[in-house]
Amino acid sequence: LCVPASGGLHIGKVTSIEANGREQETAKKGASVAIKVVNESNPTITYGRQFDSTHPLYSTLTRASIDALKLNFKDKLEPEDWRLVVKLKKVYNIL
Repeated sequence: LCVPASGGLHIGKVTSIEANGREQETAKKGASVAIKVVNESNPTITYGRQFDSTHPLYSTLTRASIDALKLNFKDKLEPEDWRLVVKLKKVYNIL
């Protein structure tokens, strides 16, 4: 996960997602879930110090990850998922 508004601060990788006490593989927009985030390269990043609830969190996206989505998951992603990819391309200035 990344906080673009804080200079692209990389806060870590989502290692698990839970809803109603049960682990899930994914979460859709609007779902209320708990996530566990791990940042092994910078474990001192702390909620409330470097970022808080006023900072939108974004999945890190690169040209390579977009190409991998197209190659491996094109038929599995919904139109709403592709709209999110387009939005993230603008956030990260990806051509």
